[in-house]
Amino acid sequence: MASNILALSPEFQSFKSSVTRQRITVEGDAVWTVYDTGPSSVRSPLIMITPLSATAECYYKQALALSSKGIRVIAVEGPVCWTESKWCSSFRHLLDHLNLDKVHLFGAGLGGYLAQKFAELTFRSPMVKSLVLCNSFSDTSEFAKNRVSSLFYLMPGFALKRQVLSTFPTSSNNSGVADSIDFMVHQVEKLERLDLASRLVICNTKNYIEPQRLRALTVTIIECFDNNLLSEFILEDLHKCYPDARKAQLKTGGSFPYLANANDVNLHIVIHMKKFVKTPYSPYEPGTEPLVE
Repeated sequence: MASNILALSPEFQSFKSSVTRQRITVEGDAVWTVYDTGPSSVRSPLIMITPLSATAECYYKQALALSSKGIRVIAVEGPVCWTESKWCSSFRHLLDHLNLDKVHLFGAGLGGYLAQKFAELTFRSPMVKSLVLCNSFSDTSEFAKNRVSSLFYLMPGFALKRQVLSTFPTSSNNSGVADSIDFMVHQVEKLERLDLASRLVICNTKNYIEPQRLRALTVTIIECFDNNLLSEFILEDLHKCYPDARKAQLKTGGSFPYLANANDVNLHIVIHMKKFVKTPYSPYEPGTEPLVE
């Protein structure tokens, strides 16, 4: 296995030593892993939802950098949920437990899809103020058409990990992208069998977002020209759902730009949040907001 340069970096070690890993139980036995950084008094934080192939540690660069600017950032990793409706129900209980108002959601890959689905299912009593979707999608049909999702229940852990890793790029000439791939390979190895199986079931069960329910949301779409995980068709479908979304297209960042090109991703998150400065839904601690022109 390749050396994990990012996991050995002083930045990641600082995250591990300074940010408490919380385990929060909701609905009796559903356990969420939570990294809560920044000012705890903020009631409309940025919540970062993990992609299919990682733990909440994958957002350590955003947690450290954005919290230093006064933004409350909460990286979360969900419990085993076999349906998106169950995941959304559990996530709502987590928000209630954390005593949060309307929140801002960042999601990469499957995390972005689940962020949209949660906003959709709660649109009559909105709990989401905005979305940042990173290399994400709005329809699982493309994934579901060649697989039978029920098989994931039965597959052993090594086979599930092999299934996920087979979709990863094998290499990159960009050192940042190569390091991000190595980090994510190690992340997949950390995941338990049921965690991977349940995420694969959701991702490969045919469903889609109903964008008409999300028209009131502020949306930013972050994509990379060198992303190899999603087809052009999938990306175009997401754009059609949000014709008024702000588009942030990065020249490089690969499939995991929150690791490979964190500075640009963080910049676009800060730009996205400008609309909410000096409002009741600001993710900033009062007095730390940037000046808005």
